[in-house]
Amino acid sequence: MIRHPSTWYRVFIALFALSSATVFAQGTRQIQDQWIWSAAGGAVNQFSADLSDGSGDLSVTRGFLSAGVGYAWSRDTSASVSLGIGTTDYDFSSGTLIDGRKPWGRIREYRLSVPVRFSPTEKMSVIVIPSIRTHAESGASLRDGRTEGMLGGFSWKFSDTLSIGPGFGWFSDVGDESNVFPILLVDWKITESLNLSTGRGLAASQGPGLSLNYELDQKWMLGLTARYEKTRFSLKKQQDRSAGVGEDSSMPLYLVASYSPWPMTSMTALAGVDIDGTLSLEDGNGQRIAKTDIDTAMVLGFSFQSRF
Repeated sequence: MIRHPSTWYRVFIALFALSSATVFAQGTRQIQDQWIWSAAGGAVNQFSADLSDGSGDLSVTRGFLSAGVGYAWSRDTSASVSLGIGTTDYDFSSGTLIDGRKPWGRIREYRLSVPVRFSPTEKMSVIVIPSIRTHAESGASLRDGRTEGMLGGFSWKFSDTLSIGPGFGWFSDVGDESNVFPILLVDWKITESLNLSTGRGLAASQGPGLSLNYELDQKWMLGLTARYEKTRFSLKKQQDRSAGVGEDSSMPLYLVASYSPWPMTSMTALAGVDIDGTLSLEDGNGQRIAKTDIDTAMVLGFSFQSRF
């Protein structure tokens, strides 16, 4: 395997974001009429897994940092700005080729988002998160990897224990495509300790998800989260490859354990698997020229988020 010598150093540094957009989008009900600052982070290591075409194997390390500032006018009305930066390192085994071509390496990720939350009525809560993102291989054009989009939806409070409603995600995609997907906005307190809620992804990942969490006490929580994720990124020119587009999709299934040492701060460890993983390569005209599946891979990670 060809290893990047600073991969684990970046993992340690990148324990700083699951996306501060969700820090503001959730939990503002305890804050009103004040400024809110946030910091968040995360890193996930996907261990080596074979490619289905037999060309080699792959491990992936993802890390992201973000920070944000916002203002809460009331318990249900807030707006903020969040900035994020991260990397995804694809570590292919020596000699691995995709359609006879050398695959990509490190993908740079940048994001600017503006989460807004408000309540038109006592029972309705609305959330809108427009964002601009860039996913590009090191050496590729950041402009070619830029996308715009929005997450949005509303939930209705049916009782003190259940809020639920529809949502959606729309993003222009690298390679002149569009990505639209549904989201279920749910916050269901099944029992005093058991809760089902809309799941979150790492950093700027796209896709819907759900989390089932059990509170052991005021500081500890165990959970199960599942989601679908897809990322597209612009690629640099190489001698054996013209500039094009890469795509990585999978379905992560994670067990999580979260610890809150003090209010509005949590640290989370996760372990699980990435299933149904797929890599694909497109040329500059958007024509798919290669596709390969990834065997189920073990995953370990860590994240934290804090508001102050």
